[in-house]
Amino acid sequence: MIKFFRQIRYNLMEKGKTGRYFKYAIGEIILVVIGILIALQINNWNEMRKANALEKNYYCLLLDNLNQDQQQVNVLKTLVQERIDYSNKMISVIQQDQSDATKFGKNLRYAIRLASKTFQPNDATYLDIKSSGNLSLIRDKAIIEALNTYFKTTDGYSKTILRNVELDFIQITSFKNWMDIGIFNSNDEFYKDQIFTKEIRQKLSEDLPQFVSGDIKPRLYSVALSIGLNNRRRLELLNLIESEVIIMQKLLQQKCNI
Repeated sequence: MIKFFRQIRYNLMEKGKTGRYFKYAIGEIILVVIGILIALQINNWNEMRKANALEKNYYCLLLDNLNQDQQQVNVLKTLVQERIDYSNKMISVIQQDQSDATKFGKNLRYAIRLASKTFQPNDATYLDIKSSGNLSLIRDKAIIEALNTYFKTTDGYSKTILRNVELDFIQITSFKNWMDIGIFNSNDEFYKDQIFTKEIRQKLSEDLPQFVSGDIKPRLYSVALSIGLNNRRRLELLNLIESEVIIMQKLLQQKCNI
């Protein structure tokens, strides 16, 4: 093609048709400029197409993270409901005239089981977007604002849960003698031969009190009620977290499906 144009220019110069040569040269320049502009436009279109594909991929990855958050909330809510059930059993035991220490200790143990396990949002994709400098690819700034609000709000709920857990443990550890509150009574199934020998466990079963001491019973009653209320409060906070998850899921589903 280049040789073809050169041949035309040569023929025009050979025949002394300078005017026509300059007109042709100008036309050739215009064609070259148009070709460059078309190439740039195609390149811009390709880059835009890649950016759009990456943006949608980010929306779908964020949605996948939110779906994992939903699963996490479901697991935590099931766990909390179990703790609520044991809290009710624990309170029922302490309300009796003679509170069986083993029953109370067992229900107490399960009422605080995995208490420090709280919600942790999956922010892997969001951190990747920020660290890679691709935050500008998310053109819908309302999504960025919603994500920031989501992480900030759920973090606040999670910290409230942990503060309540800390209060429970402070109350439990304030008892100087754990033998009085039935903690050791309920743990025999875990000790077995792994920690204590058969002889130690036999003597321990003889030394442990059968009933909760009347001296600490009113205070233990208060602790049991507090644990029950905090478990109920945790379920409420997890429901609030779930609401935040659902809001973000709906926003990202729209973006991912476009």
